Amino acid sequence: MINKLDKLRRNFFIFLSITSLVIFFLNNINLDLKSQSYVLFFLVTLIGIPHGFFDFSVGKKLLKKFSELWLIYFIVLYVLISMIYFLIWIKFPGIALIFFLLIASYHFGYEEYNYLNKSDHIVYDINMIIRGIIIVFSPILFHYDQVSHLFSILVGYDLSTFSFSYTQKALFIILSVFHILFGKNENAFGKVESLIYLTNFILLPPLISFILYFCFSHSIKHFLESIYVSRNVPSNFSTKGFLFLIVISSLFFSTAFVMLMSNYLGESISKSIIKFIFILLACLTLPHMIFNMIPSKR
Repeated sequence: MINKLDKLRRNFFIFLSITSLVIFFLNNINLDLKSQSYVLFFLVTLIGIPHGFFDFSVGKKLLKKFSELWLIYFIVLYVLISMIYFLIWIKFPGIALIFFLLIASYHFGYEEYNYLNKSDHIVYDINMIIRGIIIVFSPILFHYDQVSHLFSILVGYDLSTFSFSYTQKALFIILSVFHILFGKNENAFGKVESLIYLTNFILLPPLISFILYFCFSHSIKHFLESIYVSRNVPSNFSTKGFLFLIVISSLFFSTAFVMLMSNYLGESISKSIIKFIFILLACLTLPHMIFNMIPSKR
């Protein structure tokens, strides 16, 4: 069952990627940041943010054996980690952004190399780190003018003075393709998918390539693994009921928060969306990563 669903997920991701490449290049479409931010908001709140709701069940498995008050400990730990990082972001946004890029690289690489891993052995090696670097830093390298604008929105000051040479970009492509083709722990289909998302990062606008990877690869993988492998749907919910609840909760919370941010900060909706999505993801990624990496067997 899980293998059939994952094949469907992979084929859908590849279809969306090819469709996006065709639309953007054959039709010469140039979406402005405002339009991209609306697409980002809808899909990340619909698919991306909800994949973290399974952390509740992960926390229960980890903490219940130590205390009947596991729920309190879980909420306190999760919120505390997120809030500490948020305060660091407010005080030192540049440092917080760099840290976010590093932990995102580690997290994405870890998930790529341990996806559907049913054995006791969890992969921790240099290949995992390299894969995460490819995922996170490709959009920065090939679209730094656009990415630096997004970073400037997040940190509050200009970061557009840096640039990368064609030689650096060519070397990055060669090394990335070599790693994907000759790296371990991936079958042929996995290598094709990895080459597709590398292509997306190089050719598509950074927000669009991020949406494709984060929503339709990373998050959907986490949904499938959480539902069918780790069995993390709470026992008092059906799978459909739980998915409906977390999606509606994410959409409602995210919409309300973006509107409040826009009114309070006096900024456009698109800027508020960029800040909400990426700062929220930064604050949630750290506890999400910690809780999902603690189990010795997934």
